[in-house]
Amino acid sequence: MRKLTEADMTSIIGMKFSGYTVEDVRIKYGSFTDGDHYGIILAKNSKGYYATWQCHLDENDKPTVYWGHYHMENRDAAIRDYNTRE
Repeated sequence: MRKLTEADMTSIIGMKFSGYTVEDVRIKYGSFTDGDHYGIILAKNSKGYYATWQCHLDENDKPTVYWGHYHMENRDAAIRDYNTRE
């Protein structure tokens, strides 16, 4: 697994995962030395429900999402979660 780059994050925006379209992605910062190998995604589906996920690039440089937090129609809660997840 490699570090995420600005180009990776730009290419992930607009992708769809489980019916949700990615609105934003940022590098996950934390206490681990490889924290920049992971990202945090903010996404919305067609019903107006929001989710945040952790992500990383697989061996083929395709994003993989997991550890989802689901916020229904509460965009403010989703944004807070997106900004504070480590």
